[in-house]
Amino acid sequence: MASSCVGGKYTYNFDTGKSLDFGNGRWIFNEVGTNSTANNNKKLYEVSHAKFKRILGDSLIDLTSLRNIALVKPEIEFNPTSLELKKLYVDSQCDFLINIRGNVISNSASSFYTNEQNSNYSTSNMSSVDIKIFDLKTGMLISSSSGQAKSTEQHSVFEKDGKLNWTTRAEPMMIRAAEGLIRKYDKNRRDK
Repeated sequence: MASSCVGGKYTYNFDTGKSLDFGNGRWIFNEVGTNSTANNNKKLYEVSHAKFKRILGDSLIDLTSLRNIALVKPEIEFNPTSLELKKLYVDSQCDFLINIRGNVISNSASSFYTNEQNSNYSTSNMSSVDIKIFDLKTGMLISSSSGQAKSTEQHSVFEKDGKLNWTTRAEPMMIRAAEGLIRKYDKNRRDK
């Protein structure tokens, strides 16, 4: 577990594939999905793509660019079947697929408030991000990881100082969780 100075606590988990070899093959970066606004969807895509681009360089190709040079489906599911992955391998001539999905779990705490607004309560903002990486040739999942972010504020009637408190919104925490998770991929890569 790690804390951020700008708010929130972050936890990361790898179900499988914590250490990957990013030194070989061509990697497809799929469209990113969230249950949040289109703007946050775009921001999560931009940040995640840039972080993976630092790891993979010219070996990373986004889905829009791939559609310009190969006949592939307009959308690739977050959890594609083995047959869909193998067909994507044949159609794209790429080796791996990176899928990212963000999720705002709760966004009930305001950006800031004073403890005079309510005398006794606890509220939190939570979000998560999931990354799945597939080997297209074999049609298998080779890495599954997740990052969770939570910012909680608690107040009681015993606090009388009227301090201004800041709570980090769920959307920025989701993006920072993605950044932290991708940094873990970079840190644990086998091809360094």
